[in-house]
Amino acid sequence: MISNAMIQKWIKMLRHDSVLHVEQDEGKYYSVSEIAGYYNNFCGKVQNTKNLDASGIPQNIASHGNDRERVYFPIAIFQYGLGAYDLWLETKKRDYYNVFLAMADWAVSNQEKSGAWNTFGVLHYSNPYSSMAQGEGASLLARAYKETRDQKYYTACTKAIDFMLLPVAEGGTSEYSPDGLVLKEYPDKSPVLNGWIFSAFGLFDAWKLTGKLEYSEAWKQTSDGIKNSLCKFDAGHWSYYDMGGKLTSPFYHSLHIELLKALNHLLPDSEYERYIDKWSTEKNSWIWNKAAFVRKAMQKITEKQTQEWVMVS
Repeated sequence: MISNAMIQKWIKMLRHDSVLHVEQDEGKYYSVSEIAGYYNNFCGKVQNTKNLDASGIPQNIASHGNDRERVYFPIAIFQYGLGAYDLWLETKKRDYYNVFLAMADWAVSNQEKSGAWNTFGVLHYSNPYSSMAQGEGASLLARAYKETRDQKYYTACTKAIDFMLLPVAEGGTSEYSPDGLVLKEYPDKSPVLNGWIFSAFGLFDAWKLTGKLEYSEAWKQTSDGIKNSLCKFDAGHWSYYDMGGKLTSPFYHSLHIELLKALNHLLPDSEYERYIDKWSTEKNSWIWNKAAFVRKAMQKITEKQTQEWVMVS
């Protein structure tokens, strides 16, 4: 049976009233050769976020039955900071720069000694860590170091990546497979494509920041892993959210395309281009778009609900 919290989340998404599902196209200001703007457009996150604490830090709403809690969700905070950075590059308004640095400072203050951020503890997951949080946090901190040259950001960035690269069996968020290095948004679950790519962007930034050979090699290994695994995320006429066979919503299908566009600019490959073209064609097909929406809805209705806490906004 579908929980009330999940229904609330769907309604917000369909009304375009969820900051979790703001349209995210390819970033406008990133560079292949240096750390610049971000690879995905988070500007809408800044412009549409309504829940901020007294210090201007975003808060999300976690729901469980009739219970609702305001929580600090690292992924949302890091995306908010990266969006503010791009808005500063675009407008040169100092307010956006100050928001960007405030999010970077939150990242430093809330990082565990291991380099990790407790990401899914607010949803009561048994394993609270996420490669996506580690990667996006590292991307935010790399840009903060670039702008300020404050060593605390550099140190926190490398600690974040070092934790991300630890194998899941050792408490980290990485798995080494025959296809390549898998970066896991949810260490205890099937690999998620969007989370894997966001994680890889953080690894790319850490390599550009530090020049470390180990980061360069890991970036190549995970890029190969994504390339070699794209066929496992292909549903025939749509894309899968994860390797467990969950079909994407139209939002995540579009996000897959935009993320692959940026990845293909960073490390061009015909396999990326093939799936960009294929999934774009399917996205633009009225029939496949609506069919995917219906199949996704049916999947949600029939699947066993094992996670009671849900992030609804």
